[in-house]
Amino acid sequence: MTKVAFNERVNALAEKYWSLKKDIDADEADSKRKELEEIEKLLEKGITGKLRLELEKKASELRAVTSERAGAYADISEVISEILELTSDFAPSLDQRKDGLFPYDSEHEPISKQYFKAITDIFFDKPKPKLEFENAEISAKGINLKIPTASDLAALSSLNYVTTILQESAKKMLGGPNQVDLNWQRLKEKDYAFIVFNVLIDSNSALSLKELQGICDIEDEEYKDLVTDVYDKRLEEGLEYLVEDEWEHPLVEKHVNKYEVTDFGRWVWMLCGGEAAIPAEEEKSKIQQIIKFIRKYHVDKTKRR
Repeated sequence: MTKVAFNERVNALAEKYWSLKKDIDADEADSKRKELEEIEKLLEKGITGKLRLELEKKASELRAVTSERAGAYADISEVISEILELTSDFAPSLDQRKDGLFPYDSEHEPISKQYFKAITDIFFDKPKPKLEFENAEISAKGINLKIPTASDLAALSSLNYVTTILQESAKKMLGGPNQVDLNWQRLKEKDYAFIVFNVLIDSNSALSLKELQGICDIEDEEYKDLVTDVYDKRLEEGLEYLVEDEWEHPLVEKHVNKYEVTDFGRWVWMLCGGEAAIPAEEEKSKIQQIIKFIRKYHVDKTKRR
């Protein structure tokens, strides 16, 4: 596939995704599967008479439905995998910058709202018609810079940044090597950095060291009382760790004397923050179950290459 075909490919896949998902969401597949299992148990026990005839007829109908749904799951699994593969090399056909907008190349389709709704549904279970970042917005109109007067260098830097976030997020969903998981692991290695990061995420705004320490004093008062002499110092060290130059894609940035979570940091949190408390398999959304399968398949496929 060439890069100029990206827009058309993702649009077609997005349409297919929503068509298949509509069928899956409208179906009561799990309840029908469980009903079939119960009927088959009764039939195995040798139930006879008119009840057996009724149960055999019902079982036949349920087998047809569950078989059809299994095919739909296989189809949407393939479509999700293709959407993620393309997004892992996010390369839309764009025209030259016009003020703050990189519009789509007129020789190709603009990327549709359906694609953005599909990719956000796959990432977050929350379909949205556009992607919002601190300095840019990606939608069916193109990639719009929120500071239209930015220099060419700043504009290209923003374009590269949001593209990287999408690519790395898709790689994560596929289960391959990616900067999202790498940064999440680095974050978890330092307890106090993790505490500080959580406070910044919850605050949704930039905070100074003293503000961060004050919030932690209140939220973690009992623990602080046990380590009074070092608690504030460890929080400060956690902040310093987060803004070190070693981070290829920083989770936190310092502006004068305040600290703020970056777009990359927020996406890392959204994609990884809930993984420690994933619900039971039967309670997961169907799309998330399919993505789990895709991750395993993608990793296994990569190993075979």
